[in-house]
Amino acid sequence: MNSDIKNERTLLPFVVLTGVVVAPLIFIAGLIFGTELNSAIVLTADSLSSWVGAIATVSIAVLTFILAKETWHLRITQIAQLNEIRKESMRPNVVVSLQPSMVSITFWDVIIQNLGKGIAKNVKFSFKNTDGTIATVDNNHLVKVFSKLSLFENGCSSLGLGQTIKSFLLGFGDLERDVGKDNLFLQRIRLEISFEDAEGTPYKNSLDIDFSDLKGISTLGGATDPIYSLFKEVEKLRKVFEPVFKSGNKRLKVDAYDTNDRVTEREQRLEREKEYLAQMEKEEKYS
Repeated sequence: MNSDIKNERTLLPFVVLTGVVVAPLIFIAGLIFGTELNSAIVLTADSLSSWVGAIATVSIAVLTFILAKETWHLRITQIAQLNEIRKESMRPNVVVSLQPSMVSITFWDVIIQNLGKGIAKNVKFSFKNTDGTIATVDNNHLVKVFSKLSLFENGCSSLGLGQTIKSFLLGFGDLERDVGKDNLFLQRIRLEISFEDAEGTPYKNSLDIDFSDLKGISTLGGATDPIYSLFKEVEKLRKVFEPVFKSGNKRLKVDAYDTNDRVTEREQRLEREKEYLAQMEKEEKYS
């Protein structure tokens, strides 16, 4: 329906221009042939100038028609480009990814992000097997894993620009218990994402998840994120100082070190150096 209306709007200026150009030509032809049908055609100076003027008029009209046609085509192209720029300026891009948790590489989080330039509405998720068939709980265990999150079953009404939703998805220990060690890295699924922009234009994305790509991945140092390690150390300090600040009953063992201690330490150090030098001189004397 919209394409028919667009075609009619595109053809309308050409029909009007054609009528404007053809009407004077028909009128001129009628005058010429109407006055000279009953008499012999004699090319006098006046009639010759009239023919030249008529031909020039027709040429100008044709050129004007061509110019108008090209101008209209250029206008249509510019409008299409402006519409495309406007669409791109508000186009959302919803993506889903998996990444290791900062606690341990054996735990994995799922991340839903809108990386586009506009808000995403009516975000829906569907699951398929890698062969294109519909994935269900009966034929694909990962459907059960993802379905634990209500978001993947009911979808999301809107996802703002740059908005991120992150949640724990699975642990390899639980997955191995459910599917067996031999099938652990054979799990795969295709996640399809459908969403709309602010004007209701539909878009689609898809993500193929293949656990065989994760086989052999490991990390050094325990936790995958240094920030998490720092957090654990700060938490230990908090547990030490929290009882002191809350109740005041617990006491901290503090070793004080003042100026007198520094003087004593300096004197002891000088005494040790003197003893060392005396020992060296004694050894040189008997050698």
